[in-house]
Amino acid sequence: MQTLLIVEDEKLIRKGIAAMASRSPVHIDEILECRNGEEAMKILRSRKIDTVFMDIRMPKMDGLELARQMETLEEKPDVVVISGYDDFNYAVEMLKHGVFDYVLKPVKRETIEDLLVNLEKKQQKNITKAKKEIQLLYHQIKFMQESNMTRGDMDNAQKQYREIYGDEEYVLICAPQRSGFSEENFQGVFLENVQGQNLFLLPVRYFEEWSKQTQIRCFGVSSSQANFYQCSQACNEARDARVDAFIKCRPMVRFSECSEYTPSEAELKDMEQFVEQFVRQISTKNRDTALRRFEGMYFEARHGRRSPVDVLKMTENIQKMMTDVYQTLIPEDKKGLLKYESPFNFEDAEAFMTEFKTWIGQIVGCLSDEFVSDQNKRKIREAVDYIHENYYKDLNMAQVSNYVSMNYSLFSLAFKEYTGVNFVNYLKNMRIREAKRLLVETDLKITDISHKVGYENDKHFMKIFKNICGVSPSDYRKNQL
Repeated sequence: MQTLLIVEDEKLIRKGIAAMASRSPVHIDEILECRNGEEAMKILRSRKIDTVFMDIRMPKMDGLELARQMETLEEKPDVVVISGYDDFNYAVEMLKHGVFDYVLKPVKRETIEDLLVNLEKKQQKNITKAKKEIQLLYHQIKFMQESNMTRGDMDNAQKQYREIYGDEEYVLICAPQRSGFSEENFQGVFLENVQGQNLFLLPVRYFEEWSKQTQIRCFGVSSSQANFYQCSQACNEARDARVDAFIKCRPMVRFSECSEYTPSEAELKDMEQFVEQFVRQISTKNRDTALRRFEGMYFEARHGRRSPVDVLKMTENIQKMMTDVYQTLIPEDKKGLLKYESPFNFEDAEAFMTEFKTWIGQIVGCLSDEFVSDQNKRKIREAVDYIHENYYKDLNMAQVSNYVSMNYSLFSLAFKEYTGVNFVNYLKNMRIREAKRLLVETDLKITDISHKVGYENDKHFMKIFKNICGVSPSDYRKNQL
């Protein structure tokens, strides 16, 4: 049991019930106390409570009125009345409002223990039933995305949805598969790796709170839907919104905010021709020109001057053609470099672009031994020194490669060859090392440390820190004391 709320105006009785509950065989994560119905409703409206033990006669708002008001809650707790009044009418009235049990004072320890054991069984049974229902709905949604559902299948899925969520409206959320996600306390259905993305079905009433708390970035949100028959449409909307979020590097995009750009035939023809042009130029002195134009198309899509969907298709065509064209030109032991990831697997376009340039550099590097020259090694050493001196600034690989006068793609490959990791991870690791030092050696706030090591967004900093160190910055600091 997660939470127990004790509503009783007499302090000694309230404390006594709390003590008996805490010593019972049922583990309770948190026991809350308050003096009357008004205080109780403030708590109940602000958070989910599993169980309420309450008196009837209390000032400001008595138990009867509290029971009536609790019926308006979206998530109703199990309620036990503990009263000094042996009045049949009171008991009947309370039972009308869905009270689990009515117990007379003075209450014994054994009675409290029995109540909690029975309530725990009931709640666990409800949780198990809900999990089974959600699991069934999960398979139905995934099946719908991967094949054509019959009308009968849709009817069954709609029935299943209503059994779990009633008439509630929901949204579909499409997020990058790499995003960290915990199913703990999630109030919807989580579908992992549906066509390379994670999908979430979530009742609308939970969405705002979830969107504020989630660490997931660059996700798309469908319009709200009233029944399961619109689920396929919602999935498509969420995916379109996710494409927009990916290209524009925005934390969240709703379907209603999506770009409505329609390309002309000439634009589509131009993008088709650019695929072949890019692959041809990438191994010549025009490589940087090709990369700049490629980045320019992403820039245009980000600012509504190209279709995000078409830019993604163009990218996938470039990747496929690169593999086909250079398959015979790369040494056998280097052919593994030709493997690539779909751009949509990355959180956003910036993360993909960094990896894409590195990938291009590796392929080009295999066509020449130039990247292992002593001159380039000296330049990489100079670059590493520059990073050490400027890691706290808004630094990227283009700036550093320009600083040492080295081709971007060549720099990317030579840097990884020299350091063992790519530029992004090298900079990230350096920043986190310095953050760890500041956490141990100073009393600076975590927000200030984030800024000192080059992260303007402290939430982003905390996510990266936990991914690398396995614990949050605050927990790391505590562990070092």
